[in-house]
Amino acid sequence: MSSLLRPVGHLPASVYWFRRGLVLAVVVVLVFLVSRLFSGGGDAQNTAATDPQPNPSGAPPASAPSTSPSTTRTPTPKPTKTTPPADLACKGSDVRIDALPGNRKIVSGSMLNFVVQLSPVDDECKATIDNDKLTVTVTSGKDLIWSTSQCGKVIQTATLVVAKGKQAAVTVPWNGHRSGPGCLPAQPVAKPGTYVVKAEYDGHLSSAQAFQVV
Repeated sequence: MSSLLRPVGHLPASVYWFRRGLVLAVVVVLVFLVSRLFSGGGDAQNTAATDPQPNPSGAPPASAPSTSPSTTRTPTPKPTKTTPPADLACKGSDVRIDALPGNRKIVSGSMLNFVVQLSPVDDECKATIDNDKLTVTVTSGKDLIWSTSQCGKVIQTATLVVAKGKQAAVTVPWNGHRSGPGCLPAQPVAKPGTYVVKAEYDGHLSSAQAFQVV
């Protein structure tokens, strides 16, 4: 230990201290270089690990979807005017029709009223009642006894609002006689028997309702 602190030799002590300082400086430089070498390798690995991976296919990277709003405009449909159901004219397919005799049994030659009722199938509508739209017939088997197509004046022209919850009906009188072309007077009376009344509105036929003449 004393030899390290007190150099022994024929040269001056400053020479020995210089040599020792030089050796110590070399050692420090070597340590510094070694530490830089190892630290530099770690940085290179970290840099390589964090670098983005190259595109192996060589294709250009996909672009992000555009967020700009589309300039294509959908044309706004023009509003259409709709007719309220109450103003629609009834067609035969829009209504149910019934023809009911006021009495199920009458005396031959006497008057009988038929009540023609209209009810809506779906929406309400207005029914025009006249000789062109409405026909009422009385038959016995295949024999035509009486028809408003021959005696159209018995149908009074009217306009009925056909709606749910409302009564839409007209009365058609029958004089108990047969009818013929022109509805000439003094036609024979209907003989005793079973008869059937039907009504037809705009081509839509009602069910048959039977009554008796005695």
